[in-house]
Amino acid sequence: MRRTIVNTLPPRDLPITKDELLNGLNVVLDSFLYGFVGPKLVPVECWKDVSGKTAVFARQDGEVQIRLGPLVHRAYDADYAVREGFVRNYENSLLRTLLREAHELILWYCEETNQSSIYRAEPWFQFARVLRNVLSHKEGGTLHKWPGDLRKRGITSVKWREKTLDTTKLGHRLVFYPTEGLELVKDQIDFVINKLS
Repeated sequence: MRRTIVNTLPPRDLPITKDELLNGLNVVLDSFLYGFVGPKLVPVECWKDVSGKTAVFARQDGEVQIRLGPLVHRAYDADYAVREGFVRNYENSLLRTLLREAHELILWYCEETNQSSIYRAEPWFQFARVLRNVLSHKEGGTLHKWPGDLRKRGITSVKWREKTLDTTKLGHRLVFYPTEGLELVKDQIDFVINKLS
């Protein structure tokens, strides 16, 4: 597996455009979907075959080689049945990336185009913000700290659809499913299309 690394985010002189934001959100969504669906399309025989091979990644001064055997042994047992814990961790990683990157892209666009107040006015903005913080810090899933600005304003809960995050969950792992992540990102994309200029 040889791959040339290309920097897809060159230095910018101009603010990000709405089309670039929507493209970025679709790339994040596509990566999530590819990560969920792709492994299910690979027959077990392929994993048996690659367990003795090495992935090679090109870089400017040579290459990085990673043996695939350890990955295969973490993902599959001796009979090549998938290890559910591995799949759960992988899918949780995809979900964290989806939610974190979607929120950050919208924040970036809104800051560059002076539309932050429009994003912050969304009734679910604080929910997306708190969730992004939870997913981005430490082990990525426990509500360790309530945002100081919300605490100072006396806000102890935030809501999106029927899902609520509140200060009673401090110190606890949050439950947020991939289908909920897809719905939240869909709401964010709809917001970008319909409310941002």
